Amino acid sequence: MAIPLPGTPIIVDIGSAYTKIGFAGEPSPRFVFPTITGKEKYKAVMVDVTARNIYVGADAKKMRGVLKIKHPIERGAIMDWNDYYEILNYIFYSLLRIENISHYPVLYTEPPFLNQETKEYIARVLYETHRVKSLIMIPTPVLSLFSVGLTTGIVIESGDGTSWVCPIISGEIVDQAVQKLTLAGTDVNQHLKNLLMREGINIESSAVDEIIKEIKEKNCFFALDPENPPNLDDTFSFTMPDGSNINIPNYIFHEAPEVLFKPNLLGYNILNIPQAVINSVKSIDKYYWSDLLSHIMLSGGNLSYSGFEERLRSELAQLVPQLGKIPKPKPVKSSRNERQKMKSKERSVKKEDTCPHCGILVDLTDGKEYCPSCNGRIVLPELSIGSTTLAKKPKLDKGNLVCPNCKKLIGDKDSIFCPYCGGSFQSKILPEEPSEIIKQSPPATEFSGFYEASNEVVRFFVPENLQFAIFNGASILGSLPSFQSLFVSYEEFKTNSAALYKNISEIF
Repeated sequence: MAIPLPGTPIIVDIGSAYTKIGFAGEPSPRFVFPTITGKEKYKAVMVDVTARNIYVGADAKKMRGVLKIKHPIERGAIMDWNDYYEILNYIFYSLLRIENISHYPVLYTEPPFLNQETKEYIARVLYETHRVKSLIMIPTPVLSLFSVGLTTGIVIESGDGTSWVCPIISGEIVDQAVQKLTLAGTDVNQHLKNLLMREGINIESSAVDEIIKEIKEKNCFFALDPENPPNLDDTFSFTMPDGSNINIPNYIFHEAPEVLFKPNLLGYNILNIPQAVINSVKSIDKYYWSDLLSHIMLSGGNLSYSGFEERLRSELAQLVPQLGKIPKPKPVKSSRNERQKMKSKERSVKKEDTCPHCGILVDLTDGKEYCPSCNGRIVLPELSIGSTTLAKKPKLDKGNLVCPNCKKLIGDKDSIFCPYCGGSFQSKILPEEPSEIIKQSPPATEFSGFYEASNEVVRFFVPENLQFAIFNGASILGSLPSFQSLFVSYEEFKTNSAALYKNISEIF
């Protein structure tokens, strides 16, 4: 694929499980690879191969049988900086292969509340090592919400390492209400591994985590009613990398992701996702409850299991009543004094004009309407619609409406004014309703300022691809012309490192 023109932002989204790379304005990332690195386990095995010091992404996944696989990012934190450098080198020099990267700004996605020292160190690496033109670092929940066209709502973002429940109002994260859960894809993997061991299936491989993840991503789903799960007696056959097959009972596939709603299955004494949503809403003023609960956005590959949205909806329906009455948003009413009234404007009178028929210049100071040369009309008649009211009603002449003032036929029988002279027809007087009918009509119901049920207020926004929600939001945001001024150059960063903490809500 061709490289976009210089100045197009490069989007770098490095997650705990997968890394997404692309350019602003594109519908999907150009490159998606697992965020893993690998080094050879046995030197003798790779004698005839031009061995590298380290393998990154898809290369490491292909050779996972003879490599020691590592995850440089765990629970959203960079654990191995050397491997992190290798991932950046792999992005810029092996995948993008841009000759002069100093002509391209970079949009780097970051988790919420990233440590200040870590954030500035990442920026320094991109500026000084990779020589990027300019940089901006944006929290992932803001980008996820923007991917579905919203600036206010609750983002439930669950990846491989952590899950976040972030309320956002007008593009700004409400810090005191953010809930961080150490309950994500890694924990689903662990529970799946425990369930397999309970069935006597023990996967012995250096890439056991990758095998478990592959089984999970292809087969797991949520049961809408965990107390009455579907009866699945069949087994699923999975082919291992060495060619052997293992038979997995189907009930495991809906029990494994159940930890997102029941953390105690792994011995965790933490909130589950629906409880975190309610706790987050309680930390905000009631005025915003309706806007937040009616704009719940799901993001992250860990929520892409079938049935998650329906299960979360049913769980929230049981918890939302704990909030009490949820006020409806008040309609904005404009006072009569604020309404702009139409004002008459005097038209300018021309002193001279060119005849549209013969082209000579005609003096109009004496009120001429016709050209003295060709007798063509110069000044068109102006109609003041509705300024005059005709004393008589229009008449019908052989099915045609006739203006009582200018006696011309009017084509539109429903017209309320004459298109020739501008006269307004008399309006019909509506008959009054009898008092008996008025008494029999039911009284108007009083407007309730609160929602009566949770299903009236809770509403979900789910993107087509949950895994790419962050990238898509960054792609849309990076393509906006008003967004370009927010990028921070290296000179600005050296002068004031606080420039990285720009508030992007100003463009909303």
